[in-house]
Amino acid sequence: MPLPELIEIVPFSKEQLRSFQWKKAEIMVPGSKSITNRAIVLAALGQGEIILKGALWSEDTEAMVDCMKRLGIQVEVAMDPQLDANRIITIQGCNGTIPKAGTETEPLELFVANAGTAARFLSAMVCLGNGVYRLSGVPRMHERPQKELIEALRKLGYRVDTPNNKLPALFHGKGPMRGSVTVSVEESSQFASALLLSSRAGEWDVSIPAGANPDELPYVEMTRELLKAFPHNGGEFQIEADASSASYFHAVNALFGKIQPVKVLACQPPKSKGGTGWQIDAEFPRLAPLNEKMYSVRQQAAECWKGFFYFVSRCLLGHENIHDPYIISRKTHLGDSIMTAIAISGLADGPYAFVQLGVLRKQECERVKALYDELRKCKFRVIESGDTLEVLPVRNEASPGNARICTYHDHRMAMCFATLALALPGLKIEDPSCVRKTVPSFFQILAAPPPKGLGVEIWECDPSTGARVRRLELPNDLEPRK
Repeated sequence: MPLPELIEIVPFSKEQLRSFQWKKAEIMVPGSKSITNRAIVLAALGQGEIILKGALWSEDTEAMVDCMKRLGIQVEVAMDPQLDANRIITIQGCNGTIPKAGTETEPLELFVANAGTAARFLSAMVCLGNGVYRLSGVPRMHERPQKELIEALRKLGYRVDTPNNKLPALFHGKGPMRGSVTVSVEESSQFASALLLSSRAGEWDVSIPAGANPDELPYVEMTRELLKAFPHNGGEFQIEADASSASYFHAVNALFGKIQPVKVLACQPPKSKGGTGWQIDAEFPRLAPLNEKMYSVRQQAAECWKGFFYFVSRCLLGHENIHDPYIISRKTHLGDSIMTAIAISGLADGPYAFVQLGVLRKQECERVKALYDELRKCKFRVIESGDTLEVLPVRNEASPGNARICTYHDHRMAMCFATLALALPGLKIEDPSCVRKTVPSFFQILAAPPPKGLGVEIWECDPSTGARVRRLELPNDLEPRK
C-alpha cells in the first residue's frame, strides 16, 4: 500500500541518538531536479547521443521526459545502479529541429503537471518547432507566473495565444529566429533560464535588465555554467546530487549537532571549498540555524565566535542592537533550501530574519504564508512583515510540537516539517505523497535502518481522529501515491 493521507513522524529517541555516535546514517541524495530538467532540454536540442547519468526520477522530471517523447525526441530511461531514485537517461539530440508539431485545429498537447521548470523551459523550446503546441498543467500551474517569458517570446517574433499570459497557452513554433531580447526575472529566474537553454538553437541573444544583480540570480548562473560545460555534440554528462534535497539531511545535523547523525554523500561542496558553485543550496550547511541545546561545548564556542563576528559586522553597518537577528536572503544566500532553514530556525537560540522571500509566494503554494501558518501551529513565534519572516527563539515555558501540518500539496513543506518532526513530538503530516515531485524516496530514506536511512518511526494515522493506526515499515508502505 502507498503512503496514507496522514502520517506521524516520531522524534528520535535517546537510544537512537546514542546509536548514531558509532553508526552514522550515510545518505545518498538523488540528482538535482534543476540540473536534470535543464540537461534534458540541452540534450534534446543537441546533436548525437547524449547520456545523462545520475538524473533524478521524480514527478517533475517524468513530466519533462513525457513531453520530450511527445515532441518526437528519442529518449530511453534505465535504472541507475548507483541509486534507485536516479535514472540513466539517453537522448538522441534533434540538432535544434523538433520532430513533431500540431496544427491550429489540433495542437500537440504537452502536460507539465506542476513542474515550473518544464512549463517555462518547454515554452521557449517549442517555439523552435514548426507548428502549434498547447502547454497545460495542474490548476496551481495555471496560476503561476509566465507573463514575462511569454512577452519575451513575442518580442522574438513568436505567436503565443493566452487570455491572461499564463498557462494553458498555445505556442506557434516558427523555428529559429535570430534576435535579441531582455527578459525580466522579478517573478521567476526560470524565465531567463528558459530562453538561455534554447538560445543556442534559436540564435537568440538573451539578457536580463541592466539593474539586475547576478548575485541575486543563482539559478540563471547555474544555467549559464551548464551551457558552457554541456556536451552539446554528444557524450556523457553527470548530474550533481541535489543540494536543495540534501538540506533536509544537513538540517538533521543542525538539529542534533552534538551527535551529527548523518553523513551526506556525493554532494558538491560550496564553491569556496572547491565545488562547482552551480547550486546555491550547497551553502546550507554553513548557514543552517543550529539547535544550541544539542551542540557540544566546542561547537557552541564556534557558534559564539560566529555570533561575535556577526555582531561586529552589524555594528560596522550601523546596527547596534545585540538582539538583531541573523539575516538570510532568498536571493543571495540560499535558494529553495531557505524553507528548510526557516522550518528549523525556531529551535535556534537567537532570532533569524529570512528576507526577500517574494518569489516563494508564487511557487507550488503561497509558501511564505504556508510557513508562517504551520510554524505558528507548532507554537513557534513568527512575525511576517512584507516579504520577510522573522522567527524568534522558543520561550523556556513553551512546548512546541503537537500539530497537524497542512502541506498544501507542496513537496518542500512536507519534507521541511517531517525533518522538524525528528526534534518535536506529535507532528502529523498531511498528504505526504506530494514528495513525489522531487524526492519520491524521502520517507523510505527516513524509515530505512542505518546506514542507508535514519531508522525513523513513521505511523499511519486516522485522517478523522489523528489516532495512530499502524507503523509503516515496508518500502511499499512508504511510496508516494500517484
